Amino acid sequence: MAHRLFVLYDAGAMAPESSEEHLRDSAAPAADAPNSEAPGPRSPRSVLGLVSWSLVVLVVLVELVGHVAIQVRVPPDSDWAEAAAFVRTSLAPKDTVVAAPGWADPLVRRELGDVMSFNMAGMSDLAPFERLWALSIRGHLPELAPARAPDFERVFGQVRVMRWDLGRSQVLYDFVDHVEEASADFDEGGRRRVCEKRHGPSSPGGLSTGPSVPHERFVCDPQRPWLWVGATVMEDLSLAPRYCVHEHPIGPTPFRVSFPNVPLGDRLVVYAGLFSEHERTQEWPDIRVRVLADGREIANMNHQDGEGWKRLEALTEPGLAPEVTFEVTCPVPHYRTFCWSATTRSGSTERVP
Repeated sequence: MAHRLFVLYDAGAMAPESSEEHLRDSAAPAADAPNSEAPGPRSPRSVLGLVSWSLVVLVVLVELVGHVAIQVRVPPDSDWAEAAAFVRTSLAPKDTVVAAPGWADPLVRRELGDVMSFNMAGMSDLAPFERLWALSIRGHLPELAPARAPDFERVFGQVRVMRWDLGRSQVLYDFVDHVEEASADFDEGGRRRVCEKRHGPSSPGGLSTGPSVPHERFVCDPQRPWLWVGATVMEDLSLAPRYCVHEHPIGPTPFRVSFPNVPLGDRLVVYAGLFSEHERTQEWPDIRVRVLADGREIANMNHQDGEGWKRLEALTEPGLAPEVTFEVTCPVPHYRTFCWSATTRSGSTERVP
């Protein structure tokens, strides 16, 4: 059977084009037609993606540059060791050593910890010392340094050693150094209770664990293990170590620590504070300290939570006091881990910051 194919087309297109014209017209795009190869406008999403990748690349570059810069600025251990070795051979009995800046202190202790006394590591000011050594990096100066150029400087790689000569020490008597010669007592139940001097287990203390507990200390009540007196190192509110006398109040009744035959100068300087964890909450009552020479008050301090390592200076009459007593009270003894240091002094006060 024959099939017929019917084609429907526009009558205006009936005239056939020549093959040459057809090829020319098909090869040349219409004048008003867009070029299919030219890029069109970017969508907001593609622009955002490009910016995001650019930021990622920028962050990576910054990190790489920062890492290189940090590595270049970090002193190698050999610089610390060389600087510390020089200081070690130069230390005199009344010298002290610090780090500048303060956060480098662990590095200084790593190198010189075996020659640093508790008094050096936990000092309150420079009065007990006659020379100040500093191991410094990045141009820092120690906070306690006098406001003048150092008397000596030497550079070991990236660590600078500096020394300030302070002159003769102002301190006549350091109560912390003499605490083993003291006595401790308190009144309870209508009678006087004397704390016994004992040798027992020690603990290093530290952050979140409280003050260090020395082997030699006055034990006041075995049922209250926190009630003892002795020289300790405690972290204050600023987390700085302090070498001080641990004297935890027992309540509103005075707790007394007495020292015999104390030479007094023209002033008494007292520092006091609490263990950082117990002071930071600022929830507990104030602690009151009275200092008495032969029963007569010569100084007093009221310590509030938040005051940190607080300083008191009181004028005194020079002479020998047969007994000086530090009397501590507090309405509520909970979380009142209290510690103080004190010295009698004579001479200029210009070195005290």
